[in-house]
Amino acid sequence: MKSIVVHAGLPKTGTSAVQVFLNTNAERLAKAGIHYPAHTVDTNGISAGNAGSLMERSGHLFVASAREVARTLEEFEASGCDTLLLSSEAFLPELRGIAELLPPQARFVLYVRDPLAFLESDYNQRVKRIGHLQPFAAEPDAYGGWLGHEHLYRALDSEEVRSRLVLRPYLPELFVGDNLLTDLLDTAGIDTVDLGDLSLQQVNLSYSLHALEIKRALNALPLGAQLQARLDVHLQSCPLGPTTYTLIPPADHDRLRKIADDELQALALRYDIEALEPMRELLQEKPPKPFHPQQLTEDEVDAVVRHLAAVGKRLTRRIAQTLVEHPEIELAYPSLRDSFADASAELGEEPTAPVRRWWQARRRTD
Repeated sequence: MKSIVVHAGLPKTGTSAVQVFLNTNAERLAKAGIHYPAHTVDTNGISAGNAGSLMERSGHLFVASAREVARTLEEFEASGCDTLLLSSEAFLPELRGIAELLPPQARFVLYVRDPLAFLESDYNQRVKRIGHLQPFAAEPDAYGGWLGHEHLYRALDSEEVRSRLVLRPYLPELFVGDNLLTDLLDTAGIDTVDLGDLSLQQVNLSYSLHALEIKRALNALPLGAQLQARLDVHLQSCPLGPTTYTLIPPADHDRLRKIADDELQALALRYDIEALEPMRELLQEKPPKPFHPQQLTEDEVDAVVRHLAAVGKRLTRRIAQTLVEHPEIELAYPSLRDSFADASAELGEEPTAPVRRWWQARRRTD
């Protein structure tokens, strides 16, 4: 019997990296009998994955679609492959509706992350992508609830989903094989012998602490989407500051670890999920990353600005100009104004395109 495997996240569990690999290697997968429908990705390697293969847009949301499901199943049948593999975090809120539309052999795979790691990753992403300004709050419900569990609980409350669901721990120590992809393929029952190298590339790189803080401060400025995109790229390359750290103070870490463990245990007991127990045991013993407060010195602020000036001259000039145009805006790091002003002055005037006189243009066409 042909198999159908739907990978639906959860959020912050490496879904984008898996999708980049699958999308890039669709032909190689097809030769091994795996049909993975192609989809677009942005410059950071991020996308909605195969959302359009089972759903259609309704306003700004995706909803399960009988039409798209039928189309995808027809394409799968025509492909001659044995396995249909789909991946999208957008599936998660619609799993119940998707389950009702797919054949009985369809299986769903979800990954659950350490709640504390999820909390910090969620905060970092909000600073990077949606202009968050406030310092980190060490509370489980600070950013919509760690784990994104309301959708998970809703899916588990559906017998149609729960009877076909595999819940896996998102923890490298517990992956089957070398990484998340090998674990996913093993969970899906896919033979990887003929697939060759299954290494995952990093996408949507995390910021260092210094880069994160500068981005948080600059989120107060009306930079616009284009400048924000450039700033994101250049801050991802910033080598300054700790890259392995936690924003959770030690006292809060102990408190949050207890709350997180209670939630994972309740989740496992309520739905009879044994797969989470090894993760619970490892997390209880795992020491936290080094704590670093969200506080940069003026020298550290200046160093990041100089990095931006070295890799993004035009961006630096634009930010400096925006700071001049908006003296009323309060910044988390006021010294940014002087740092950008100095960096922009050192760069000099921005070169302009030479003016072409009408007789010069005519001479070229004569």
